[in-house]
Amino acid sequence: MASIDSSSIPQNDDQAAWNEAYDRLRHFLESFALGDHTQVPRLALHLLEEARALHRQEPARDPVTVTMENAQKRLAEWLGGNLEVDGKNPSQVFSSGYLAFLLSKHLRATPDVLLASPLLAELRAEMRGTLLVTGPDLNISSMTPRHLDYGPMLGLARNTWHRWNVREILVAVLFWTGVYFVFYWWLSELL
Repeated sequence: MASIDSSSIPQNDDQAAWNEAYDRLRHFLESFALGDHTQVPRLALHLLEEARALHRQEPARDPVTVTMENAQKRLAEWLGGNLEVDGKNPSQVFSSGYLAFLLSKHLRATPDVLLASPLLAELRAEMRGTLLVTGPDLNISSMTPRHLDYGPMLGLARNTWHRWNVREILVAVLFWTGVYFVFYWWLSELL
């Protein structure tokens, strides 16, 4: 059994923050729907140890933030390396890799491959095969408001609503009343 490094055990005042970091990390890893439920705590503890080492370098940062940033960075690197995606920002790599991982049945059936390097060539190929490409990359642009042109409908609507003709309204009411009575008579004959 491995010995526990006493320097990695947090002080009592940080204990609640590290417990919360572990819980959030475990829930985050559970979203990958791994087939082996015991793999999630193993990965969580491994990533938590890395976060503790990073936290020792920057003790002013929140343990939860350090832990989650490290986990997302590590997973984005792993997913990007296995998908061989170049030139995309980490959030795009992570989201497309996450979908590719979830859609790959073999990767979820062998949960010990998550964060393992190198990944077998057949699993890598399957992961790339399930990658969804939904369309062009979105770019931030400026949209200035423009006046909508409704064409001839605008003129027709303006002319119609500004003039009331009693004769036309009576004709319309009589027409729809006649339609109602015809349908009423027709339905009563069917029943």
